[in-house]
Amino acid sequence: MLAIHHRRTLAAPLIALVIGGVTLSMAPSAAGAVSADATVRATAVEPAAATVDRIRGSDRYGTSVAASQAAFPGDSAPEVVYLVTGADFPDAVAAGPVAGADDGGLLLTAPDSLPVSVEAELRRLSPERIVIVGGAGAISSTVAASAAAIAPVTRVSGGNRYATAENLVRSLFAATGAPHVFLATGASFPDALTAGPVAAIAGAPVVLIDGGRSTLTASARELLDDLGTSTVTIVGGTSVVSTGIEQQLRDAFGEDAVQRHSGGDRYATAIAVNDRAFGEAAGRVFVATGTGFADALAVAVYAALEQRPLYLSLPYCVPDAVRTALAAADQLTLVGGAAAVSPGVGRLERCLSIGNASSMWVLVNKRNPLPSSYVPSGLRSPSIPNVGTQYLRSAAASALEDMVAAARSEGAGRIGITSGYRSYASQRSIYNQSLQSRGYATTELYVARPGHSEHQTGLAADLYPIGASNCSNYRCLGDTAQGRWLRDNAWRFGFILRYEPSQSSITGYGYESWHFRYVGPTLAADYEASGHRTFEQFLGQPAAPSY
Repeated sequence: MLAIHHRRTLAAPLIALVIGGVTLSMAPSAAGAVSADATVRATAVEPAAATVDRIRGSDRYGTSVAASQAAFPGDSAPEVVYLVTGADFPDAVAAGPVAGADDGGLLLTAPDSLPVSVEAELRRLSPERIVIVGGAGAISSTVAASAAAIAPVTRVSGGNRYATAENLVRSLFAATGAPHVFLATGASFPDALTAGPVAAIAGAPVVLIDGGRSTLTASARELLDDLGTSTVTIVGGTSVVSTGIEQQLRDAFGEDAVQRHSGGDRYATAIAVNDRAFGEAAGRVFVATGTGFADALAVAVYAALEQRPLYLSLPYCVPDAVRTALAAADQLTLVGGAAAVSPGVGRLERCLSIGNASSMWVLVNKRNPLPSSYVPSGLRSPSIPNVGTQYLRSAAASALEDMVAAARSEGAGRIGITSGYRSYASQRSIYNQSLQSRGYATTELYVARPGHSEHQTGLAADLYPIGASNCSNYRCLGDTAQGRWLRDNAWRFGFILRYEPSQSSITGYGYESWHFRYVGPTLAADYEASGHRTFEQFLGQPAAPSY
């Protein structure tokens, strides 16, 4: 087994964890013991206040540089740096544990050019060699040439993601073997990323497999034979690594030589892996988004050096199971900027549903409809100028009253509401009328089909300026003092400008300077801090340009 002997002083002494007869080097929990329970904890524990810091850059490449600088400060430097693509995960995710076990660093690069910040970090580290992971389609010869100007370059690649991962593992472990390996699906990234720091600390590889098969491929089985593997940890549930593969491994190595660490989703699987490796998540923990691979991969080597766990979170809030797991942590290190992991994650903000129609955070767009029968409770008409009588849910109505009063007191002018809650039937009528008067293309760009309108939630308000010399209706609100004030200040009152300019490829709708959606003051403040311009991106959800 490979041990890690980094040039830095490790955060805690190593202790021995025996899995299937193989001793793995692991870090102790605060109590000095390692939990043997790999199940997800469900006890309701209110997290204590923790110190929050960030490892971040201006983008994913900058974040990888920041993680490298944290891992190797000052004159400390690795002998080898692994260079992986930041554009896609398949060739990249296996590199973290290999880099850690090789006493190496890890940096992300763009496929076609070496980012300036990454090149500068490579020159600072001045490694003896650079390993490029993936073929020329993943990292171009141009990048390889730029890296070769700094240190000798070796490229490790294969015909597909599995072959690349297998060749990468062989490049380090062929000579020494790997009595214990972690197996994770290569079809997605979360499980392999979570296992990365744990595997690196243990000096074990993460082998990516086609987990949907009933048995391992011949090349994967040959790899385990060549490595002299005798015990295996499967990371992820049976939906990502089949029961057939698990049984094949048990038949080959014995019942007690194979373990599976999993949970109900990627976040719970991360908890299961970390519970088994670290016990209680006391002290410092790393938290990265579970909706993208780059930041978690970038910090894998640093987490392994510090012998601290890496947890995954939603980008805008923390799932209850993760909040419980982090209850004892006294330092949360968020990985990535506010666009990747919002300030709410640092607060351990409890998640509200984005799929439940009655939730304040519900996402409604062309991909995510509301039930036709849904009618929000607690509707009332806000005490501001109305066109007709408009209704909103009570919290949204109160917030709108406060926002309109603030706009006037701060000199922006008067504001009224022209549309609030609309029933499914009302939206159907509006959509059909627009089809007749404006045509299909314009209607699809500016009017939601029934069931797909935010107005049905009772949380959306179309606003208009009162007394503006250059605008007499809601459509030109953005050109007025009121519209500019709303654009800059609505978040203070829990509203977001839902359909910003040039975002129709994501939201499915054109720019609507008048349409404001209430999400609550906490989430609205985090949305503002994130720099995102669509609710979809902020929530880490797919674009919804069409039905």
